[in-house]
Amino acid sequence: MKTIKILIWIALISVSVSCEITDANIDPDNPSAELVNAGAIYPGMIAQTHRNSVALGGRIAGILVQHFDGLDAQQIAYDQYNIGESDIDDLWDFGLYGAGSMKDAFVIIQNNEGEISALAKLYMAANLGVATSAWGDIPYSEAFVGDEGNLNPSYDTQESIYGEIQQLLTEAIDEGVASGIGAFAGAGSADDVNWEGVAHALKARYYLHLTSVNGTSAAQNALTEIQQAFTSTAQQPDFIYSTPAQNANPWFLFDNDRPSTLGISEVLFDELTDNDDPRLPFYTTDGESFAGIDGLFWGQADSPTPLISYWEVKFIEAEALVRTGGSDAEALEALKDAVSANMSYIGVSDEEINSYVGGLSLSGSEDDKIETIINEKWIAFYGNAPLEAWVDYRRTGYPDLTPNPDAVPGVNPSGIIPRRFLYPISERQANLENYEAAIQAQGGHLLDDDIWAFPSN
Repeated sequence: MKTIKILIWIALISVSVSCEITDANIDPDNPSAELVNAGAIYPGMIAQTHRNSVALGGRIAGILVQHFDGLDAQQIAYDQYNIGESDIDDLWDFGLYGAGSMKDAFVIIQNNEGEISALAKLYMAANLGVATSAWGDIPYSEAFVGDEGNLNPSYDTQESIYGEIQQLLTEAIDEGVASGIGAFAGAGSADDVNWEGVAHALKARYYLHLTSVNGTSAAQNALTEIQQAFTSTAQQPDFIYSTPAQNANPWFLFDNDRPSTLGISEVLFDELTDNDDPRLPFYTTDGESFAGIDGLFWGQADSPTPLISYWEVKFIEAEALVRTGGSDAEALEALKDAVSANMSYIGVSDEEINSYVGGLSLSGSEDDKIETIINEKWIAFYGNAPLEAWVDYRRTGYPDLTPNPDAVPGVNPSGIIPRRFLYPISERQANLENYEAAIQAQGGHLLDDDIWAFPSN
């Protein structure tokens, strides 16, 4: 498996990534300007992007979609939907904005062009997808210009953000993201990653996000893009964490630092057990542990985090075919390919894969078929794409999860599985006028308030 292997150390700043980046990124006539070597920014920007999907935000989303159960401390509060404006602020302040991955991508884009900034546009799009799917309206067009005097950025509508995502990905493709310039491979190799195919796959993902508001056209757009996506797990953009403890995979780190506060959910465990799913021993050995034990695929120090996986590509294809009236046979084939790819990737034997996928079928109404696809996608997203599983739940209602009966009403009075995160306390303290305008525009600021892309079913 070819990977992007990034050492997240300060020493990265001194690494020479590419003479193309180095030569193109210096302004000899203005040495005081904020023109820095893109090669020094890319590694941290990429690392933080992948970390965003499975660290704090991913962990909370994983609890919400019942990949995990909170067993102690804060995780119990999250399990009870007691998620306040201070609980998620690290993702906003340090993961995305501030010194986060979107700020890094912005600096690269502003100071470079063509192939050198193309990958930054792709990663900016992916980070915007995380931010808008979690919060709805977010700062973007004015978000990164504090050095120009604007310390209070307005919020762009979620609808416009999805448009920006598609525009960034189109520009990334047109400007040569296929070259992969900026993908720091460390001791491994990123040569096999199909970056243009990744851009098309991301376009498909973010079109599919909008099935609740754009219906069949969203699915058709996704299907068009997915035909141009990468075609195997060998071509997907994997991130392998370095093995020193401070740089390990976030699932491993969390279990190492806060043992026995989080466990694989009873709901997922029962689903795997009842269906004789061969992924069970790769997910947990005892119905609770999820990391730090030999054999648990997603819970090792060096476990990968794909930006988008090949199994997601095939799940998107299956759903898009169903929604656009494609043949059941083609949709079922895509579904089987998705499950097979996920199982093979984590180490399930061919015999067990064939036995499981041989029992898959698509029948009944369109909604019945969508439910089957999303249920399988939910299982496959365990450990690698919890935020996307939360998106799927909010836009489709699947899997059919029962809200926690012990949910507390403070910021979620209806007790349903949360539909959004609250804006972080830093926005209320430092950007109050725009913060309040965004809340008013979206009709409220509670966890059970819908956002534009995901109206309640």
